[in-house]
Amino acid sequence: MEQNNILDPRGEIKLSGKELIESPEMQDIAKQVIEAQNIELGPAQIGYLLVYPNISKQRAAKCIKSTNEVKHYSGNDYLIEVSGDLWDMLDLDTKKMLLYHELLHIDPVFQAKTQEWKMNLRKPDFADYYEINDKFGNEWYKTIQATVSSLHDLDPRQESKVSV
Repeated sequence: MEQNNILDPRGEIKLSGKELIESPEMQDIAKQVIEAQNIELGPAQIGYLLVYPNISKQRAAKCIKSTNEVKHYSGNDYLIEVSGDLWDMLDLDTKKMLLYHELLHIDPVFQAKTQEWKMNLRKPDFADYYEINDKFGNEWYKTIQATVSSLHDLDPRQESKVSV
């Protein structure tokens, strides 16, 4: 019988071309933001990843709740991912604001009935997001949109769709 090379596990495995790198710098900046803004995260563990070259051309960053498998192997309840090409171009203040925004997605809730923590994600329209706008304005967000637009040669319509 002829060998089926399609299912041969010794072949080269090509992934999406994305590289994930843990970022101690991002973790350090996030710790500063958590302390400065008094963000309460309970026992939540967070992993900080840079995605190279980027998450997508219109997605600057995201916060995701870990799957059971990721939690098992990494110990992280949440992952904050930032496009690496963007991160490398941002100044420290904009990096802080970006992480502040992403950290506000994290919403661990203690369940009194089960005596356990439930790891939730907040929606972007949550009231705390207005706190960023009221205290710091939205220049940081415009900076992110303009930087992503410049990196990926986006037209103004596409630039307005860049999200975090």
